[in-house]
Amino acid sequence: MRLFGYLDRLSAQPGDELSVMISAPEGTATLDLVRLVHGDENPRGPGFVTEPVDSWAPVETAVGPQITLPGSYLVAEGVFAGRLGPRTTLEVLAWPTTPDSEGVQGLLSVVDDAGGTVAALVLDHGRPAVITAEGTAVRLDAPLSARRWYRVRATLDGDRTQVCATAVTPFAGEAAHSERSGSGAPGLDRASGVLAAATRLEKVGPGRARPEGLYNGKLERPVVRSDGEVVAEWAFSEDHAEAGVPDVSGNRHHARLVNMPARAMTGHSWDGSASDPRTAPEQYGAIHFHDDDLIDAGWQVSARVGLPADLPSGIYAVRVRVRTPEGGETDHIPVVVRPADHQAKAPVAYLIPTFTYVAYANERLQHRLDYEAEGITDHPITPDRFDRALADHPEFGGSLYDHHSDGSGVCYSSFLRPIPNMRPDYRMWLQNAPRHLGADLYLIPWFRRQGFEYDVISDHDLHADPDLLDDYQVVVTGSHPEYHSQSMLDSIARHTGSGGSLMYLGGNGFYWVTSQDPERPHALEVRRSSGIRTWEVRPGEQHHSTTGEQGGLWRWRGRSPNAMLGVGMCSQGWDEKAPPFERTELSYAPEWSWVFEGVDDRVIGDFGLIMDGASGDEVDRCDFALGSPPNTAVLATSRRHSDYYQLAVEDVLMLAPGLGGSECTDVRSDMVVVEQPSGGAVFSVGSICFTGCVPVDDYDNNVSHLLRNVLRNFRDRGAKNTASAR
Repeated sequence: MRLFGYLDRLSAQPGDELSVMISAPEGTATLDLVRLVHGDENPRGPGFVTEPVDSWAPVETAVGPQITLPGSYLVAEGVFAGRLGPRTTLEVLAWPTTPDSEGVQGLLSVVDDAGGTVAALVLDHGRPAVITAEGTAVRLDAPLSARRWYRVRATLDGDRTQVCATAVTPFAGEAAHSERSGSGAPGLDRASGVLAAATRLEKVGPGRARPEGLYNGKLERPVVRSDGEVVAEWAFSEDHAEAGVPDVSGNRHHARLVNMPARAMTGHSWDGSASDPRTAPEQYGAIHFHDDDLIDAGWQVSARVGLPADLPSGIYAVRVRVRTPEGGETDHIPVVVRPADHQAKAPVAYLIPTFTYVAYANERLQHRLDYEAEGITDHPITPDRFDRALADHPEFGGSLYDHHSDGSGVCYSSFLRPIPNMRPDYRMWLQNAPRHLGADLYLIPWFRRQGFEYDVISDHDLHADPDLLDDYQVVVTGSHPEYHSQSMLDSIARHTGSGGSLMYLGGNGFYWVTSQDPERPHALEVRRSSGIRTWEVRPGEQHHSTTGEQGGLWRWRGRSPNAMLGVGMCSQGWDEKAPPFERTELSYAPEWSWVFEGVDDRVIGDFGLIMDGASGDEVDRCDFALGSPPNTAVLATSRRHSDYYQLAVEDVLMLAPGLGGSECTDVRSDMVVVEQPSGGAVFSVGSICFTGCVPVDDYDNNVSHLLRNVLRNFRDRGAKNTASAR
């Protein structure tokens, strides 16, 4: 693949203008707007289906390759402005994570107006050193150790340089302090700005610069002195949610951070007595920089296109087609279009889990974990063409499931970059089937065939406007609504508490505490601990930098998904055949006959376009001890799972045999209805695979019929009390 693109937003409303960023071989691209109807190319379903928007005239635009510049650093401009004294000191606390890597990593650098290195305090193959435009001036013999705090200082003048490093907590028998002098640092009169975590910037376009000498690790309290006077001192312990860093010297040389390094990080003085940066900011004075951080690809806008003012709500894509001498390529860049403000609303809102899409954006687990060899699945892993493209473009950054190059977890993710695995025809490598957007498109043709009027809104819409659900009678979720902010949870709770109903048609939902950066709404933050996780926060670093709130599972914040949905995450697994549901005896009671009208089968969903069954991937169960309401009616439960499914770690108190699906009865999906005092209700299926059953046999199957019964009942329950919701 050589065609990639992204938009400046994931959701919009009719009449909005979209900025389209495209990278492709030199040539011309044709852009048009299509409605996404169905993404899965599996021949058992309707195939890949889009519909052109006739009122949107195609646009042609020139395109070419674009540059992506990963890596985080700090930059302060105009600090010296050519007025540097004859003796300058650079000092910083450093906690390196890859000191043994090849090359030079900048700690604190003085640069000229063009971003070139004047003199820099660096790690050279892990050894503290001073480099100038002429080369290495001085270097210590011993490298720093990984993940230990050091105070590193460089003294510069025209005739002599000195570098020294002091371990903050030396080991017994260790030389805690080392220093060395070397040749001078000429050209200090060219000094202008300061960089931290890089050595120099190479300008590559308007407002863009390529960083060099990027650093992996934490830095704390960089200070620049000239002739003994503090020129600038940057306090990383302040304003963790900001993109800027204040200069506390009084000289107002405030700095900005590029590519959002991790903040609210424990510093050299953290002693374990505090876990919240707000209670002890002096112990959270560090920022963790990474050479692969990316929060905004920064591509030039290729085209600006307006959405028609009368565009119906739905899931759309800007379709980009390019033709080159080697052939053509097509990309579908998705966008959720909500109803226009003050427009009459349909009774049903389809809530698209765009927070989850961003969390999984550019997920690269298959590159790090061998799912077959580790016994996590029983079938070969099949990378999609989009996964192969990701492997070819590490500069596009990872997901909230991935590690940085230094092994630390990725805690920020953004949609302002190419996201190849967020496409309607993407097939996830683990199931060789749709997940996320492709799986959520299964319901679009179904709504139409059943005659349900619906609007589409996104997680980003709901977070921005928590009152957005007030006018809807029913909210239907996608297949994997895993990530939610507190305002979103509150909004959904108000919806069901005021007479509205909820259909939770997924698994592993409402699981991780998720924050949207108020300053950069394209960025989401997650700090992982306790639940099923691919990395874990370091001690003391569980609180989010963007909002200050405690991260981890919503369950540990008193917002168990069981309490809201009747079910909660209990297991995950991936094998060839996902089991179906089997009706419980309760389901045959007269009070539940409306759910199963026209459905005579005892077994529900013994088929599907995802893992060939209704209960699979990640699954949720009813558990009254975890908050499932006492009136939760379990109408069906999954048949026994294989041992590829193990009980979720948060449910395990003591390790013991028998935690796999073949023995543990807590490993299951439960299909439940929870009637609400308000008159609304919640219907939950507790399985990511479930929506994959809907298109089978041309939508004429027991899962399709059952969903039609539930949605019709919920829609017709009566007018919701929107005043109560507010």
